[in-house]
Amino acid sequence: MNPTNTPTTSFASSTIVPTLVPSKRNETGRNHTDRAAAEQAVVFGSHHHLVGIFHPTSNPVDAETAVIFVTPGMLHNAGPFRLHVDMARRLGRRGVASFRFDLSGIGESLPVGASGRSIDRASDEIREAIDWLEEQHGIQKVILFGLCSGADDSIHAAQKDSRVSGIITMDACGYPTRRFRWNRIRHHYAPRLASSAAWKRLSRRVIGKTLAMNWLLRLLPDSSGPEYSTMPMGSDLREYPSREAAEVEFQQLVNRGCRLHMIYTGGALEIYNYAEQFFEMLPGVQWNDLATVDFYPEMDHVAILCEDRNIVVDRVTERVVDFAQQN
Repeated sequence: MNPTNTPTTSFASSTIVPTLVPSKRNETGRNHTDRAAAEQAVVFGSHHHLVGIFHPTSNPVDAETAVIFVTPGMLHNAGPFRLHVDMARRLGRRGVASFRFDLSGIGESLPVGASGRSIDRASDEIREAIDWLEEQHGIQKVILFGLCSGADDSIHAAQKDSRVSGIITMDACGYPTRRFRWNRIRHHYAPRLASSAAWKRLSRRVIGKTLAMNWLLRLLPDSSGPEYSTMPMGSDLREYPSREAAEVEFQQLVNRGCRLHMIYTGGALEIYNYAEQFFEMLPGVQWNDLATVDFYPEMDHVAILCEDRNIVVDRVTERVVDFAQQN
């Protein structure tokens, strides 16, 4: 029995069109029912386990081009603070369709798939998303947007699928350069070395830890058993390729005409701290004017502030429309 009088649908069906209820709230002083009705929830993938939202558009810039938003980390397809939603709706108004979906085991997508490296599994699932766009909407080329690990997944997926015509990333890979190291010394370490308050904090921390350790050692019983060292915490969960491998990968993308726009924020200062670093850290690549970079040192990693999010949405939309017009 179906008490809501809505069509029943199997989870394993390839496309689900949800029943949408007009919202009483509106974000810009007008009703958004028309916009919401155009958005389509779908289930797809080789095991019908991936869930996504397709955002169509009217008057497309290029009817054969769409954007795919790749989930960052464990965040679902809406993106951090609904960043992907804001981008998708802005792009729709500018004539570019888009698709945002959950990788397996994230959000509403089931944890189904082969074992192995997560970046390879993500690449396969991005390919399945492109397949769905091609089969259902005739999309021949896609532009990938990825933040953090989503950036790594996007770059990796583009190596395996020539239908990726453009990539836009936030806080992708970073490799140290001479200028990077000098900036770290000048802006990070030098102010701390010259700060008496910093030295006082360090002294209190060291003394406090020493006293606490001595107190704990007195409480522990003597033991003649073997001593074991604790396994150190991993330094990074993201899967960067080596610098040499990155140069090869980016050169392959550029050689086939894939366009790139890299955004770096203050949230990546541990690996990236000046605007030109992207080109200087990969000196072996011949970019052929296909790569551009933005650096926003005052912006945090996920653009949590509304004004920062607006900057990112505006800039990404601008670059996507430009990429689509060049396809």
